[in-house]
Amino acid sequence: MMKLSLLVIPILFSSLALAASPSVELGNTEKETIDILGKPMGTIQLREKTLLLYPQGEITLRKDSVTEIDMMTDEEFEADQERLRIEREEWLANEAMRKATLKKEGLALKAEKLKSNSFAALPAKDRVDYWRSFQIRYPSIDVSEHIGAALQGYKVELEELKTQQRIAELEARVAEAEKDAALAQLEAKKAREELEADRYNNDYNSNSYGNTFVRRNYYYRPPTVTIYTKNHSYNKGHKKPKVFHHSPTTETPAPEPMPRGDYSQRSN
Repeated sequence: MMKLSLLVIPILFSSLALAASPSVELGNTEKETIDILGKPMGTIQLREKTLLLYPQGEITLRKDSVTEIDMMTDEEFEADQERLRIEREEWLANEAMRKATLKKEGLALKAEKLKSNSFAALPAKDRVDYWRSFQIRYPSIDVSEHIGAALQGYKVELEELKTQQRIAELEARVAEAEKDAALAQLEAKKAREELEADRYNNDYNSNSYGNTFVRRNYYYRPPTVTIYTKNHSYNKGHKKPKVFHHSPTTETPAPEPMPRGDYSQRSN
């Protein structure tokens, strides 16, 4: 009761002071207006006028003279202040209720995620992104510990990914080397085959033209036989000798060739 009385007394004194204080009238200068109402909350300087802003309203001055007064009375001002107070209290109550509901919802969701095996099996990066979004949506719930754990797991996953990438690069290099080796083997095999073919051709040519033991069937020109009738020489005035050409119906085979270096059977 004592506290209530102490609060009512200053309000009564302020009301009496406002009632006793002089009011602003048209034609007052800016200095006189400020002397009566006190320093304004703000001032707006326009091209042809100046606005003095007060909690109760505003005063318009033109050429340093009050031309418009838009001020609430003391009763209107107190009623407006009461309305604003009630609206603020209602807003604070609704905001507190909203925060409580949001916190309850966030705690339930947090507990559900911590129990979920499928959420724990997600990649660390996905879990980091989820907890960061959760922290923004539910600022009253602290999840910094879970963000830190997810970040640590993300670092481990990055190292594993780098290792796997290095292994993949090594495997690719090995595969490329095996491919090059197989190609080199094919080229070597092809070169050997070409070398064997060239060697076979050279051997065949040497046997065909340089080896005396190779037997060939070819046409043998028959000899021409000349028979003289009386004398062995042919003189002028005598008849020409008869010449007989041996023309067999079939080709006569050549005699068997003798081996190289053996001259025992060769006629003198």
